[in-house]
Amino acid sequence: MRRFCAALLFIAILTGCDNTLTIDLGSFDVDSPRHSIFQYPDYQVEMPTVNLEQAFRESNWLGPKRSGSCVHASMIMLFRWQGREDLATLWRQTYADGEWAENLAAKFDAEGVRYAYTQGQRDVSFLEWACDTRRGCGVTVKGGVHMVNLVYLDDERAGLLDNNNIGEIKWVPRETFLSEWFNSDSWAVTPVYAPPPPLPFGRGREN
Repeated sequence: MRRFCAALLFIAILTGCDNTLTIDLGSFDVDSPRHSIFQYPDYQVEMPTVNLEQAFRESNWLGPKRSGSCVHASMIMLFRWQGREDLATLWRQTYADGEWAENLAAKFDAEGVRYAYTQGQRDVSFLEWACDTRRGCGVTVKGGVHMVNLVYLDDERAGLLDNNNIGEIKWVPRETFLSEWFNSDSWAVTPVYAPPPPLPFGRGREN
């Protein structure tokens, strides 16, 4: 399973970055009078990177076994952000209660979900890849007993969307977040589909 996931992640890094960041505008003669040169104004990075509208955020809930469904709530939000409302609906109707890495991977495999994950490796590059490709990822906190969504990460801070409090993004220093994640089994997971393009101009809402 881990070999398969590692291979998938490697492919996603190669193809995801190119497909996400490269726009083919076609070829044309720049000296032709039929074409004008446009100067686009500078714009700031959308913040948070995963700028999920309030209506699409999913609160944690108790499953049949009376345990929280934080992992599933986190995945539902990522499915919606990545344009897979069909999978979000399936997940909300089918899965609940607590979860762990291998078991979630088995569920993803059974449902044909494309995904990538890391566990126990303290792989910060995975977090950076997930945010740089605008997918975000679910990350473990509180010693591994809770999962939230990492929706932003830069050199100074991290933005977290907690399914126990979907009304706001929690901003914490980068090193504070990483220390918490390292001490929580450093599990991070994300579906691998296409997120929406960033807002073209201006800064996104920070709530």
